[in-house]
Amino acid sequence: MASVWRCRWDGRPPAVKELMTEVVPQPTILVTDCPIFSGPIKSDRLNTAVGIDLGSLDRSLAVSREVRLPRASVVVTTVARHLIRISKSGEKVESIVVYGSEQDPAAHPDIRTITENLRELRNKWFSKAKLSLVTDCGLLTPEMPRLLNFYDRVYARFEYGTAKSYAAATGHKPADYATACGMLTGLSNLIIVTRVPRGEVDASSETEVKAWIKKVGELKPREVWIQTVEAKGKKTKAPAKTRLTEIAAEVTEKTGIAAHIVTGEQIYTRPTA
Repeated sequence: MASVWRCRWDGRPPAVKELMTEVVPQPTILVTDCPIFSGPIKSDRLNTAVGIDLGSLDRSLAVSREVRLPRASVVVTTVARHLIRISKSGEKVESIVVYGSEQDPAAHPDIRTITENLRELRNKWFSKAKLSLVTDCGLLTPEMPRLLNFYDRVYARFEYGTAKSYAAATGHKPADYATACGMLTGLSNLIIVTRVPRGEVDASSETEVKAWIKKVGELKPREVWIQTVEAKGKKTKAPAKTRLTEIAAEVTEKTGIAAHIVTGEQIYTRPTA
């Protein structure tokens, strides 16, 4: 916030005119040229949000030659610098979203250290903001359930109702399906995200939808987000929006959980200059 001196006339002679201090907000800060941090953006679902990209590869300041993700120290100092700057400008931030543009952010070797530091920065500079993680849940480790509980919101991609369809579509072992479901069970901060893909497995078929909705009911997320995504390539087709609307209505009817149709492929969309 900048203090600007302005004159206020109170009816007395000019000799005794008083200078009053008036606080004038600086223009909104928009970060678009930083590979790790971007925003704030306005979003229907996230409100005013900033993004932290932990999954972008080929950084000059990477973890190692083998792991081309940004170093934890670089992430934390970069985020701190921008959050402090935005806070001092008077801009409100309601969501801090950790995502990966090229790799799942949960795959970062220092994700726990980064998360703990992000929570501290959030608590200091934007205490009311929701700290969120966007993950494909592809990293199946004992540490994951504890990590997910650090966040206020976990946007987890969960698209298949059986171990067989999960394995066929993702290449994971069928046994990994139970592990993935176990990681998400009991999370009060969970929001399930799906594109209802039609590829190796047609997740929009009656059989698949029925099995998936049953599993959603068992996981008991806060919400379900069904994304409308344009088909990419010949192997994957996007269901018609009318079909997605039917599935959303069925989710709510069968489970009592609110399901929303969300436009676009990304939870957080990086702004451009």
